[in-house]
Amino acid sequence: MNIVMIDDSYAFDGATPGTRALGGAEKAFAHLAGALAARGHDVTAINRCDYQASVDGVLWVPFETPRPPECDVLIAFRKPQLLAEIDDPAAKSILWLWGQPKALNEPANQKLLEKYDPVLVFVGENHRQAWKSWRDFKEAVIVPGIADCYIDTQIDATPPPVALVTTHPLHGLQKILRLWQEKIQPKNDKAELHIYSASLHNGADDDRLKDIAEAVGNAQAANVIIKTPGSDSEMATAYSSARVHLYPVIGAEFYGSTLAESQASGTPAVIYAGDGDTKVVLERIGNGQTGYIAPDENAFVNLALELLAADTAMYQSLSRDAKTLQAGRNWQSAAIEFEALWK
Repeated sequence: MNIVMIDDSYAFDGATPGTRALGGAEKAFAHLAGALAARGHDVTAINRCDYQASVDGVLWVPFETPRPPECDVLIAFRKPQLLAEIDDPAAKSILWLWGQPKALNEPANQKLLEKYDPVLVFVGENHRQAWKSWRDFKEAVIVPGIADCYIDTQIDATPPPVALVTTHPLHGLQKILRLWQEKIQPKNDKAELHIYSASLHNGADDDRLKDIAEAVGNAQAANVIIKTPGSDSEMATAYSSARVHLYPVIGAEFYGSTLAESQASGTPAVIYAGDGDTKVVLERIGNGQTGYIAPDENAFVNLALELLAADTAMYQSLSRDAKTLQAGRNWQSAAIEFEALWK
């Protein structure tokens, strides 16, 4: 099949996840393109890359390049307006959604869906349920795959007492940092908190981050270390070298890429729920089996301390089950499910 995938976010290609940090949605786009090419399809990926390149059998072309003359399947990524980029009425149209689906009900997007009648692909059942359509459309839930380097990670020994955080600094980091300084690190002075944040590491000039950046700087005495996010292989090593992934519930999130990756690497998770809705994160972890949902601060602190303790029995159990249960979802599996949409 001649498959055209199109995204208009920013510059990357199929090699980028192996060389530097990339957003979860963009990584998904790159990995699916490669997986479809590996299954024998002719895949053209159109995005904001700087120049044309062939990566793992996928032809990556800049957005301004003329559209391919042949297209059997169009996979438009996130934005309904991208459905109009291929003028071939015979092409099968798929709109692969990632963020808040309520935008589909905006009048301009309604017109596009009516005209192109795409299959709507959601990343999870809760993602699908977040949208109320004005009429029936063809819908599918396809859970994103996980890159092989996370799945293939081997944990041969118990990692040091390291907790890590990967979410944006504005998404609950202030609370995690306070609990770490006041209640976790004082009871385990060998424990470290690694915060993976490009904006904090690079000192981005963002007024919204000034308070949290100052708080993180003041927390260095509590073994808080800022790390820059890395490539897939680098992050797989980081996850497998940590005891626990501390993760806040994020209201606007429908998948949780880093949580899926850490689980596949065998890293238990402790989720701070607070007043948030835990339905999405429960699609990523097995509560009590590969991690825990902590309903309040005390539960969060106690679970984190237990996973960072010298007695590693809890860590070993959760890590083993995370690796066994969460590492079976590779991109080949996702590609097969996409193929079913046009067969």
